[in-house]
Amino acid sequence: MLEKLKVLMQKVFSKKSDFQEKDVMQNIFVCRFAFVCVIFYTVETILNQLNIFIIDKKIFLTTYILEIIFIFLYVLVLAYMGIENRYSKYLSITAMALTVTITGSGLTYHMFPLTLVPIVIASMYSSKKLFGYAFILSIISITVTTYVGYYKGVCDANMVLITTTSLDKLQKDGVFLLNKVNGHPISTLALYYVFPRSVIAVAFAYLSNSVSIMIRRTMENAVIMESRAERDDMTGLYNKNRLISDIAKNSKIDRFVAVVYWDVNRLKYVNDSYGHYYGDLLITKVAKSIKSVAKKDMPIYRYGGDEFIMLIPDATEQEVLIIIDRWKKVIEQMAKDSDIPLSASVGYAIGKYAGLKKVIEEADKKMYENKKQRRN
Repeated sequence: MLEKLKVLMQKVFSKKSDFQEKDVMQNIFVCRFAFVCVIFYTVETILNQLNIFIIDKKIFLTTYILEIIFIFLYVLVLAYMGIENRYSKYLSITAMALTVTITGSGLTYHMFPLTLVPIVIASMYSSKKLFGYAFILSIISITVTTYVGYYKGVCDANMVLITTTSLDKLQKDGVFLLNKVNGHPISTLALYYVFPRSVIAVAFAYLSNSVSIMIRRTMENAVIMESRAERDDMTGLYNKNRLISDIAKNSKIDRFVAVVYWDVNRLKYVNDSYGHYYGDLLITKVAKSIKSVAKKDMPIYRYGGDEFIMLIPDATEQEVLIIIDRWKKVIEQMAKDSDIPLSASVGYAIGKYAGLKKVIEEADKKMYENKKQRRN
């Protein structure tokens, strides 16, 4: 258990925050938020004990101890389950709801905004079910904090006296005129406190959800725009801009890389004889043949109108020749079923990432040698 707790703490307090597992980053944020709550509440408790705040010390200290216990249990259970567990998000929302309910039950009107914390946290996740669960917990929290706070928490004079007007109508010559305590707290608290606060929670949930959706859509649009900026629309391959970026990014890497360079044959003839639609079709078919032999770690670029480049990390000459041979078999098979001449010239070179430009130039020269031999 101690080992699991250690792993959890390493993840929670790690500076790295770009975890790829679904909901893990959100779970880490909630756990961090729990620790921040402990820190702030500890400071406030100390100040209250020093009479800087004027809240009943017994009530304040009781809620503080209960909050510490619940957060400690939350961290233990989270460590046991694992932060990557699919149900950890439900644990996190439940723990936050219980924590704010305990705090709000003691400090009542001081803590009403905290009852909406589960809704805010749930909006970080993409699950609609979780958001609905958090909303229900917030309504329950509002109800519990209102009633428990009325009987056991810090007294809210408005709840006790049910005042509904301005102070000048409630006092005369400095004397408070109301002296009758709320005679029907069960019904009046539900009508005047639980219900309006729940309506506020509904509005807040709508606002929080709308903001979350807008942020997600903005991020999705940003990803789409970035993808479009580095992708070729016709073939779906990376474009020349992405290649230039990758060259700059890898300019100091001391690793070997192979460059395979293709150039589509007879593109002008196809454009002139069949039309530009078939010229585009020729390009896409060659691109498809190249993609069919590439692995995940082999990026492919449309370097020019009819030129393609593949990078093969840490490749030997034998590995490159195997890939080219596979490609030749694919393109030959595709050419048999094609209505237009389908072929491409290919060349390759091997060098280091640090000198990638020169490696590309060398592969380009070998490709043209291959094209020249085909023409002859």
